[in-house]
Amino acid sequence: MSENERQLISENQALKAMVEQLLGRVADLEARITQNSGNSSKPPSSDMGRKRKPPVDPSGRKRGGQPGHAGKTREQVPPEEVDEVKDADPEACERCGESLEQAPRRDAIIRQFCESPAFRAFITELRQWSKACPRCGHVTRAAAPVGTPKGAFGPRLQALTGVLSGRFRLTKREIMVMHRSVFGVRMSLGSVAACCKSVSEAVAPTARAIHEEVKASPVVHADETGFGRCGEDRMWLWVAATAEAEAFRLLPGRGQAQAKDILGEDYPGIIQRDRWKPYEKFLKAKHQLCHSHIRRDVQGMLESKGETGTQGCMLKLASDKAFHLWHQCEQEEISREELAKGTQSIQAEMRERFEILAKHPDTTKKARGTANDLLRQWDRLWTYLTHEGVVPTNNEAERAIRKAVLWRKVSLGVESEHGARFVERMLTLAGTARKRGVDLLEWLTQAMKASLVGIAAPDFTA
Repeated sequence: MSENERQLISENQALKAMVEQLLGRVADLEARITQNSGNSSKPPSSDMGRKRKPPVDPSGRKRGGQPGHAGKTREQVPPEEVDEVKDADPEACERCGESLEQAPRRDAIIRQFCESPAFRAFITELRQWSKACPRCGHVTRAAAPVGTPKGAFGPRLQALTGVLSGRFRLTKREIMVMHRSVFGVRMSLGSVAACCKSVSEAVAPTARAIHEEVKASPVVHADETGFGRCGEDRMWLWVAATAEAEAFRLLPGRGQAQAKDILGEDYPGIIQRDRWKPYEKFLKAKHQLCHSHIRRDVQGMLESKGETGTQGCMLKLASDKAFHLWHQCEQEEISREELAKGTQSIQAEMRERFEILAKHPDTTKKARGTANDLLRQWDRLWTYLTHEGVVPTNNEAERAIRKAVLWRKVSLGVESEHGARFVERMLTLAGTARKRGVDLLEWLTQAMKASLVGIAAPDFTA
């Protein structure tokens, strides 16, 4: 073989290798183009370009509740909560016109309706007089009574400002407009920010106590999401959620240090999570990987061609069976022991198919990586089968963080350290209040009053 022939063979082999590499790259890019919130970890807000489902054919039924539908009636408030009672008596018989003025009353149809009062801010003017001493001539001015607000706004108005921002996600400008149009209160943008800062400082001890409570919980759902920038730092919002509380931290970073900040240095319980690697640093903890995340990965495989699509289809069916058994256990139709026994064959089937994806030469790079990672953490997929209080998904944390994402979309992040602390504290209080049935505005008002007299805020319970 001549030197020229050897060179041509070498170049041919190099070109073949390059073509294989480029084909793999094309396949990965095609898979990335079709990604959406249903087959990947992308958020639903990124699905704007997806095609809508075709309209469903009309059923022929009228809109609204159907015959036999159990209707709902507004419950009347008890008599002690009624502010005003009005009586309406008939004046004359509608049949013959006879006067009914002296006729005794019989039964009544009772209707209750609510009306919003005409709001107006309650303004207090404090006059701190000064007096001269008749003996030495020194002029003394009266001190403000204990509990007097330091600025121009009282504790309830400051608490309301905090709730409008942290619970209802209004912008500072919208809060300013609302105060003026609803209460007749003129408040500048700077005053809105100052009120939020005061609220943040007043509730800081309670927020810290909720964080410590969550860290001591035996089961915690954890998640994180981007939250814009603060100065030069890329911010990440972390959440740890339990059945009774939600704790948030807004930190610059998405690594091991931030995960330990939200969960504690060496959390020993069970962490329900996605496959983000910093959570793996909790060596004393048990882990439950979220099956909803895995289903989205499997959906992405199912939409691929060849072996990846085939195995993805079978994995989706196996996942459906696993969730069906879980729902039966959740509804107490089967015991957890029966759940574990019934899932054994499903585990074996899913493991076999993930092993095929990990080894088969025709699977996509993403599917192969997902399969290898799940096989590496295989036991962490099934913790829920043997531990009470553990579920197969991380929905508790995802539901908690969804409201924070809406806030981020409106606020576009934070601009200061004070803003970051306000965000995490208000999200912590709002989420925990929702789970405990706490009236957040009333509690915040009492907390602001407590801070004015230098005492601790009330317990955060209903």
